[in-house]
Amino acid sequence: MPARRSIAVLRVALPCSLLAFSFPSAIAAQQTTKSQNDPRPVAHATLRQGEITIDGKLDEAAWATATPITELTQSTPDEGKPPSQKTELRILYDASAIYIGARMFDSLGAKGVRSALARRDQVMNGDNNLTSDRIALVFDTFRDKNSRNWFELNPDGVKGDHQNGDPSYDPVWEGASRIDSLGWTAEFRIPFSQLRFSRETDQVWGMQIWREVNRRAEQDMWAFWRSNEYGGPAYFGTLDGIKLSSQPRQMELVPYATTRSKLERTQPGDPFHSNTEMTYRAGGDLKVNLTSNLTLDATVNPDFGQVEVDPASVNLSVFETTFSEKRPFFVSNSQYFSTGGFSCYFCSNVSSLSLIYTRRIGRSPQLAGLLSGRSDFMDATDATTILGAGKVTGRTSNGITVGVMDALTNRESARFLPVGSLNDSTLEIEPLANYFIGRFRKDFRGGATRVGMIATMVNRDLTNPDEVALLRSNAQAFGPDL
Repeated sequence: MPARRSIAVLRVALPCSLLAFSFPSAIAAQQTTKSQNDPRPVAHATLRQGEITIDGKLDEAAWATATPITELTQSTPDEGKPPSQKTELRILYDASAIYIGARMFDSLGAKGVRSALARRDQVMNGDNNLTSDRIALVFDTFRDKNSRNWFELNPDGVKGDHQNGDPSYDPVWEGASRIDSLGWTAEFRIPFSQLRFSRETDQVWGMQIWREVNRRAEQDMWAFWRSNEYGGPAYFGTLDGIKLSSQPRQMELVPYATTRSKLERTQPGDPFHSNTEMTYRAGGDLKVNLTSNLTLDATVNPDFGQVEVDPASVNLSVFETTFSEKRPFFVSNSQYFSTGGFSCYFCSNVSSLSLIYTRRIGRSPQLAGLLSGRSDFMDATDATTILGAGKVTGRTSNGITVGVMDALTNRESARFLPVGSLNDSTLEIEPLANYFIGRFRKDFRGGATRVGMIATMVNRDLTNPDEVALLRSNAQAFGPDL
């Protein structure tokens, strides 16, 4: 697909606010009309009759009751032409899940199939060291022409999934693949509890199907659009036939307890550390579907010990070094807080400007560096404790996209031994702080126009002169977007 057209956008900063205006939706509305004269394809889901085992084999009788989807079109390399390889895909459902069975024929049989065994999402993310065929299903469950829920498998059963481009979206679903003399097959079982959709009994979703034939660098698609068109969910086909009398409810509670030991020879005269140190932590995470399309995520004293370490960097400037967010709680459903990109013809150094930088929540204490010149030895934590955090994300029944998050971080104090003193002292190096983010967006004209609002607030309880001199007690920002 071609890159999106860039637009110069001006943001005006006021004493307590930031006004943000961007117009990607207007482009979509203009370009969507290019293919509206083409009939969008329609597929029908069939109620499952009989058991299905997710093993990659399409040998259950239930699959024969579904009408196969066979009409795909090449996107590359021969745009608009029939695929070089035949594909058959069937869709079933029951009260708890949707099932997809796909047969990917190959004229060379098993010899023509390319696959790679990799981690989850690695094939989807386009690792250049991997060569693999793929089959992907993309659902716009609200049929708002803005949403993507992506599920894919390769011939070795490697899963890939994302939600609106967020690869941290890792729902619980089943998938299996198998290579045989005709090519390869794939089976999906995606529980409705892992998706968000309207409360209507008769479900109508947007849907797209992608197949990649790696040895030909070929991509086939079900709802076709050309490379000079905008594409995306506005061009998806339609999936109907799903009838649900009740909505699934999901609740997950994950408690944890960790212990950490540190074995390190201490410096002579250090009164705060020993050669062997033990620390303990306990907490938990909670996820609840408040409705079929609103989710509550909560965490108490979260443990991010398994998060990938940031790359080493040396910063000799006066500006803060920013890192990508990797902590699961903050990454999950982060797209609900997004306000889109930023472009300004008359500005400089604004490419990463954003109202939200969640890495400041639970960061290293900001005033710890003050003690390095005042003391010979110091005992300070390397991360501020997050007492608790919660967020509600999703879409209301009247079409408002919601993202609300609040987090509370604890006070942190450091013990230190002043230079030339025999008695240690204590200094607060991070105040008690509360962080709030609220993001709302309303779709109009079938998703062609979106109007939104975002607000952020930080409040700190400053208790000593150093904090008052170097930190703000509160800060707010807000902005609309169109």
